[in-house]
Amino acid sequence: MAELEQLGGSSELLQEGSMLPKRPRDDSEMDITPMIDITFLLLIFFLVASKMDDSAKVDLPEARAAAEVNAGEAIDIIVQKGSGDEARVLNFNGDPFTQGDLKKQEEEIAKYIEAGLAGTAPFTSPKKYIVIRAEGEVREGEVHRIMEAIGRATEDRDEDQAISVLYVAVKHVE
Repeated sequence: MAELEQLGGSSELLQEGSMLPKRPRDDSEMDITPMIDITFLLLIFFLVASKMDDSAKVDLPEARAAAEVNAGEAIDIIVQKGSGDEARVLNFNGDPFTQGDLKKQEEEIAKYIEAGLAGTAPFTSPKKYIVIRAEGEVREGEVHRIMEAIGRATEDRDEDQAISVLYVAVKHVE
């Protein structure tokens, strides 16, 4: 022990069973490299595992003749078979409009249409067309109700801003 004290060490810093002095721990810094590695691995996993699809999947009815519409210029309304008689209505992101309260749902559809025609959020630019993408199993009455709501939302527009054609999406079969 006397030799250690002569070398400038202290007996308190000796490791048990060793003649080497113990290093004092420095807890002021934490190594975050493993945490960064795990974060990047999780990010890569979710990028690979996630499905990159900007719209809800719809099983469209078939048709022999159809007009093509540029998807970037259209306001999409997706109609899926819901529970019971009521259809499930979604916007282009796949977010549903209110279910159960038809009046509120039609008001939300009207606001969505106005936003699309004006090019305000959630849209990035004004749209020229309205496309209803309804599944083949959806009752015609539900599609008609949504068409009527769109008609009421667009009826007070100026002639140059009016929607003259409303498209219902179909799968083209030759």
